[in-house]
Amino acid sequence: MKKTLARVFFGLGLSALFAPAVAEAQVPPEVSLRSVTALGTGCPSGTVRAILASNGQHIVLADGALSASAGPGVSPSEQRVFCQVILDLAHTPGYSFAVTNEYGFRGYAELDDGVTATLDVERYFTGELGENPIQTTLRGPFADRFVVREPQSAVGPFSPCGAQRPLNIRTAVALSRLGNPSGAGHIRLTPAWGVQMLRLHWRRCG
Repeated sequence: MKKTLARVFFGLGLSALFAPAVAEAQVPPEVSLRSVTALGTGCPSGTVRAILASNGQHIVLADGALSASAGPGVSPSEQRVFCQVILDLAHTPGYSFAVTNEYGFRGYAELDDGVTATLDVERYFTGELGENPIQTTLRGPFADRFVVREPQSAVGPFSPCGAQRPLNIRTAVALSRLGNPSGAGHIRLTPAWGVQMLRLHWRRCG
């Protein structure tokens, strides 16, 4: 099969809480990364690292690859894999922030006819409802590389003013054989540049 690079772009729904009309503020005088925590079947504890840039505008997140497989004899637990990274930032009061993934993800999938693969990315702050559920679906027959990116204009959600809560980033890949119970498939997902480059967007509260 002739293989071409398949590009799949995220679509993000923006709420009034982070409408594009709100101008970004300067970086707060003090910004620090207090901790990074990882949990999930795709990133055991201790496998994720994060570095805050000295200018307070980017976080480099090294969280490895996610792989899922499905087929006769494959355990159901291997059909869905996720990684949830929790970033706890401290900053000067009176500011709110959001992140965007600047380079997205790349991967490769092989799917039999009737087998589907989904990629979900969600960002939310602890104690808040999930915002920006993102879902991309690949449908078999498929055997190709792919790239997944967020629109550059997509920013959000912003952290709540008056409270500094950890940011949760949950990435999941899953396979389904509902369309072909005897089919098989595999998907592997990695950050496009080997690490995730998260851009921090700041705005003043009040």
